[in-house]
Amino acid sequence: MEILNKVAAHTWAMIAEMGVYLLLGLAISVLLHRFLSQAWVGRLMGKRTIGSVVWGSVVGVPMPLCSCGVIPVTMSLHSKGASRGATVSFLTSTPQTGVDSFLATYGMLGPVFALYKIVVAFVSGILVGLTTDLLDKAKPSKVAPASSGAPEPESRSLKESLRYGFYTMPGDLASALIIGFILAGIISALAPADLLANIPGGALSAILLATLISVPFYICSTGSIPLALALVHSGLPISAALVLLIAGPATNIATITTMRKVLGGRSTLIYVIGVVLTTWIAAAIYHFFLDTGTLGTHAMSHEMDLAWWKHLGGAVLLLLLVFPHLKQKLTPAAAQPSCCADSSCESAANQNSVNMSTHTLSIQGMNCSHCEGSVRNGLASLPGIQVKSVDKNSATATVETETLDEAAIREKIASLGFDYQGTK
Repeated sequence: MEILNKVAAHTWAMIAEMGVYLLLGLAISVLLHRFLSQAWVGRLMGKRTIGSVVWGSVVGVPMPLCSCGVIPVTMSLHSKGASRGATVSFLTSTPQTGVDSFLATYGMLGPVFALYKIVVAFVSGILVGLTTDLLDKAKPSKVAPASSGAPEPESRSLKESLRYGFYTMPGDLASALIIGFILAGIISALAPADLLANIPGGALSAILLATLISVPFYICSTGSIPLALALVHSGLPISAALVLLIAGPATNIATITTMRKVLGGRSTLIYVIGVVLTTWIAAAIYHFFLDTGTLGTHAMSHEMDLAWWKHLGGAVLLLLLVFPHLKQKLTPAAAQPSCCADSSCESAANQNSVNMSTHTLSIQGMNCSHCEGSVRNGLASLPGIQVKSVDKNSATATVETETLDEAAIREKIASLGFDYQGTK
């Protein structure tokens, strides 16, 4: 029981330390969601110029998108005319950071580390994008456009943006964050302080090990922060934690597979090698010039001395993380909305439903609300299809149509970066 209490205390300390900063990040994401137009972004990134590549990073750094959520957005931008280099720049910089991730990093790992992470995300996006434009001049792979077929609204209502920032985003982050908090609590409570301090080969071996873990697996830039802090507390070199927080979100199997499908094998290879090399250089610079050896220890040693406002912030954060999932579990299926509240769904609802049959489509690869929205809008753009629901948890989409054109559906779903596996 004493061990459980210790783990619980350390886990709660993590949540409370991170709560206020992440809440502020969610609030800023509300503003980005309401006022940042994807069409405007597409116009900035549409030319094969250095400026377009730079804009790819400028827009990507603050964007609060996770490693999987960035995929359909990137493909949509590319289909709307974003150049190859700008697309890669956006895809490189976006998942590494974001306003939510930056503020959480600032609170948990300190201002120097947080600002350095921003600089690395920005610079790596530009370098990898320019290298792609320089070395890969081939035409993109032939895939169907990734746009939804429905015009993007010029502006979103405050209610829609608030729902996105304080309901949808926390729901997307919940699993990664909660798992990260629990693992971090276990490590910080039970692991010796020097557990990872004597890895053979020192910092270089630790950086290589972090790279091997980061590249193939899905790592959330925000959800992995408490875990990285716990590992640092256990002796992992801070430079290796930097690799985990940079290369991890930017590279994973889903991103690599989708890039190969849309931009081709050469651009994908340039992307992966570029991200890894820039991450190694960034880690080396931090290790030799910026590492003071005191990062992140405050959050581990004073868990019982937290201010009241940190406890309050942690409680609100935990509520936001848990509420979307509880609501989904407790709300009867019949009472849940069957379609999104946008123009495409409204027009679909007005279609003639005579002679239409219902089909449940199996679609693999959806991990967040952005994935669901991309699939929903993509299916709604196909003629004769009315989308009833899309659910990432069951990996299904329910549609109504007179004739199910599986070839068109498969092509559309593939163009969005997901895998259509037929009907259930």
